[in-house]
Amino acid sequence: MLIDRQLPFEAVKDESRVWEELIAPGLNLPKNVFSICHYGFIEMLNNVIDHSVATNVSIRCDRNDLQTKFEIIDDGIGVFEKLKSHFDLVSDVHALMELVKGKLTVAPEVHPGEGIFFAGKMFDRFMIESGGLSVVFENDTCSVHAIENQSGTRFSMKIANNSNRTTHDVFSRFRDPNDLTFCKSKFFISLAAFEGELTSRSQAKRVVARFEDFKEVELDFAATDDIGQAFADELVRVWPLAHPSTRLRIVNAGESVKKMLKHVMGRSDLPQPQNAVEINIC
Repeated sequence: MLIDRQLPFEAVKDESRVWEELIAPGLNLPKNVFSICHYGFIEMLNNVIDHSVATNVSIRCDRNDLQTKFEIIDDGIGVFEKLKSHFDLVSDVHALMELVKGKLTVAPEVHPGEGIFFAGKMFDRFMIESGGLSVVFENDTCSVHAIENQSGTRFSMKIANNSNRTTHDVFSRFRDPNDLTFCKSKFFISLAAFEGELTSRSQAKRVVARFEDFKEVELDFAATDDIGQAFADELVRVWPLAHPSTRLRIVNAGESVKKMLKHVMGRSDLPQPQNAVEINIC
């Protein structure tokens, strides 16, 4: 273990200084991996500084021949509770759903709401634990689990020392190449399914909330076995009709899900989104 320190909140209020004095000197990594570690550590610690209302912060860094891992743990309000109370969301899962879309921040004057979104795709494994939820992003997948309720937030990040991924690789997937605007998002439908079967329009409305902030959103249906007619209709017909400037791309849909999507999209007696929105269900 390179670093295992519990520090008073006042001692971590300059995230760059913490990185330069405690973390960077112990890392001997390829430039691309070092840059990912720097981005993730700085962004998560800055999140703690600006939002957690913590008293103490634990910082851990471990590196072996194969991988490097960071943990940042605070005893503050908790990331999901903070979002839930600020945006009047219905549950921790609802807060998580909004968080993973990106562009969500309680302090837009100092944060664009991008750090967690991009860090979750840079590392081999990125985990958030807060309240009663644990969410893990790994190999372009997302899984959520119920855990024993806890205060504060725990961020955990792990990456192989020989990874060939770069920060540029990740940014370029979701930013406009011309003006670098964060214009694409990715949402995992399994998050919405965590609280129950996806059957209602209200569930679909929570999924598509703020999608209009992006030019394109990829909807990943991995681990989602079935959806109801009302959910599907709201998702791929009603919402796109009202928001023709946003394209939805549907990936990893199973046969049952595809059948329902094709059913609602094939209703010739109802208005359907046309060329303004491309919905790929292949």
